[in-house]
Amino acid sequence: MKKLSIILILAGLASVSACKKVLDEQPQDAVSRETFWLTEDDAINAVNNCYRRLGDVDNRMFISCVTDDSYAWSNWPSDAIYVGNGSASISTGMFDNFWSNFYKMIASCNDVLENIDRDKALSETMLARLKGEARFIRAYAYQQLIGLYGDVVLRTTIPPTSEFVMKRTPRAEVAAFIVKELDEISADLPVTYEAGDEGRATRGAALALKSRVLLYEGQYAEAATAAQAAMTLGAYTIDPNYLSLFDGTNKNSKEIIFSARYVKNTQPNAMATWVGGPSLGGWSEITPLQSLVDAYEGTDGLPIAQSAVYDPAHPFENRDPRLKMTVVVPGVQVNGVTIDVTKLNSLDALGKGNASFTGYYYKKYIPRDIQGNWDNNSYSDVVLMRYAEVLLNYAEAKIEANQIDQSVYDAINQVRQRADVMMPLLTTAKVSGQVALREAVRRERRVEFPVEDNRLFDIRRWKIAATVMAGPAYGILNNFDANRKDDYGKHVLAEQRSFQVPRDYLWPVPQREVSLNAAVLPNNPGW
Repeated sequence: MKKLSIILILAGLASVSACKKVLDEQPQDAVSRETFWLTEDDAINAVNNCYRRLGDVDNRMFISCVTDDSYAWSNWPSDAIYVGNGSASISTGMFDNFWSNFYKMIASCNDVLENIDRDKALSETMLARLKGEARFIRAYAYQQLIGLYGDVVLRTTIPPTSEFVMKRTPRAEVAAFIVKELDEISADLPVTYEAGDEGRATRGAALALKSRVLLYEGQYAEAATAAQAAMTLGAYTIDPNYLSLFDGTNKNSKEIIFSARYVKNTQPNAMATWVGGPSLGGWSEITPLQSLVDAYEGTDGLPIAQSAVYDPAHPFENRDPRLKMTVVVPGVQVNGVTIDVTKLNSLDALGKGNASFTGYYYKKYIPRDIQGNWDNNSYSDVVLMRYAEVLLNYAEAKIEANQIDQSVYDAINQVRQRADVMMPLLTTAKVSGQVALREAVRRERRVEFPVEDNRLFDIRRWKIAATVMAGPAYGILNNFDANRKDDYGKHVLAEQRSFQVPRDYLWPVPQREVSLNAAVLPNNPGW
């Protein structure tokens, strides 16, 4: 069997002519229908190609910077800074980059689904599985699209030139399509794969994605059922080592349900450059904000405003261990290097070249083994779905449906009781009732998923984005550099942000698409 990683190494198969619009684009790496689809390897390689854009590190990693978790100081390679601070326009590149990437992914899947039946070398089982993989990736792309843009154009075929003008489909209809697709393909996808095929779409991935879509759409009872189905597969567990899921050392963890996979030397990425600080050769382009740091509880399991063990004079001590696993606070070691912004002569100090503007760095997603230049120094995978999300999806769905029972506590506590975390158990004596549990599960999601895409979708669907995004975005308390007259004794100001309601609850259909297809108008409110 061809390994999944093979497609990440391919330079692309022989291409056919592409249509002008991204939305209707023939996949650039599609192949001649006359010379392809003859062997099992042909079909596998074509499906492998559908996975190729999942990582999109130069854009996806920056999605955290349009939330209250992170800050981006540069407009390259992503101009997320404009989306984060509220100054974006319909022409902002981030909007076009995500739209383009997902529709190219969809086009590759549609190309496979239109042609794979021509390959007579496939057994019925293999044909069904490969179709299921392509349909899953297409469903994943549409989940991302409706979460970002709302109503989008739904295409399940490569359109002829006569159908270039296409209207958007209501978000609810696209969500229903995604759920139907996932229901239909689940039985055709294996629960697990043999060695060498790890990373392909599984039955658990389909159930996990279904739970996410239903939760995001407010269908809580159905979301809980889908999450529970994934939980009862018995294929997944919470990994005892949180950081190993993101540093390239534990790619086949039983917690990781679906990821974009990279390969050392042959298909690396620039992740360490965007996330890492100067001492690690990085450019500090994605850095944590104080808002995220403050979200981590004290070791007594209480928010810092209520915690008896929290000491403002030593704010990083007696905290949820995930804080120092996720954020580089002063004195934390990363790959044997001690990083401390309070040391004014260090490479990582505030104001130094390529140093953090917030005074914090991410430890999460820094590869254990960094090699090469800025654009190929990482090979950590990008985690897209993991078991912790399934558990918290289940808990939140049950809470919102007001079907609170012990299983809700058990699901949250599995995440909190990771072997290297071991935060106090949630119990009915400590936290009870829908309102208190809602607050608890939302805080748990935030501290569990930084630099993953969950936070953007969460603050939108909870309708808290206008509150958490508007106003000053702060970094570390500067009680160490008196030369910085403007912020000495204060928290460092990263930027002032604005948030327009309802405009910023959805991204606009990008200008390039509007120019080519006026049928997508009217655009989203406020754009």
